Amino acid sequence: LIQASRVVNGFWLIFFGLSVVADLNLVPGLSGFLRAVAKRGKDDEGDDPAGKRRRPWWQVTVPHGWFTHFYVVGVLWNAVALFHSLIECAWAGSDPSVVGAALASTLFQAHVTRRLYESAFVSIHRPGGRMHVVGYLIGVVYYICVPLTLAHPLAAAAVVGSVADARRRGSIAYLLEPIDGTKLDAAADGARRVLKFAFTASGRSGVGALMSGFCVAGGVYAWWVGNAHQHRYHVALAELRGGEKRREYVEKKEREGAAKEYGVPRGGWFERVSCPHYAAEVLLYAGICAVACGSGFGAAGIATG
Repeated sequence: LIQASRVVNGFWLIFFGLSVVADLNLVPGLSGFLRAVAKRGKDDEGDDPAGKRRRPWWQVTVPHGWFTHFYVVGVLWNAVALFHSLIECAWAGSDPSVVGAALASTLFQAHVTRRLYESAFVSIHRPGGRMHVVGYLIGVVYYICVPLTLAHPLAAAAVVGSVADARRRGSIAYLLEPIDGTKLDAAADGARRVLKFAFTASGRSGVGALMSGFCVAGGVYAWWVGNAHQHRYHVALAELRGGEKRREYVEKKEREGAAKEYGVPRGGWFERVSCPHYAAEVLLYAGICAVACGSGFGAAGIATG
């Protein structure tokens, strides 16, 4: 577990450090490359005056449609962590840090499942769109590290132990084995504790209970608002790109030799912020952080990430 924690913490430190380098343009050549990788294939045309992207190492790309892989990894891997987290809830009793961590994992599971649905059935990836392989690998590792960051150390230890067992036996089927009636009953009891905690922040008393309840309830609400708005704007953007009238208009312009044009979304947060779907993601992740911190788990878990 200690070794796994070091790997996860190391990833977050590197992730944060590279983000600072890119945003502040601290290393011009590297910063430009990192910003281009962060776009993951978006806005990658007409933005290369020096012709740098014609160099071989810029051409190591994968289809932009592989974005869906991130959410496949997130759904499956977080499901493993969540299963162990629910079991720990039942075994740890009413410890708010354990139950709060499981609630944070539950919220993330719902979020990443929605994103998988949107990526597979709602979003319309630009034909021929590519993203750099570095951005792709960072995305995959990100969705491996988040579930381990959200999981309580007890659940994380169980996950790491199951991975070691699966490697030793040579089958990923052992990530959840042995699944028996006892574990299933414990997971069900843990789910009930998580649901109760989401509404009552039980396990504390006095001022601590008030502050914990405020953080948890506020966090769940922020997560819900962020998810609802992000889905709304992803649907709106998909309709701009994939609507029948829009397709006919774009095809007509392309036949006329006109430059590519993009629809301008209107309404809601589109009138207030430049990227409402990203603003919504910031809000929902802030909600998950509030839940983790409100349960007393933040210092050991999500704050590290």
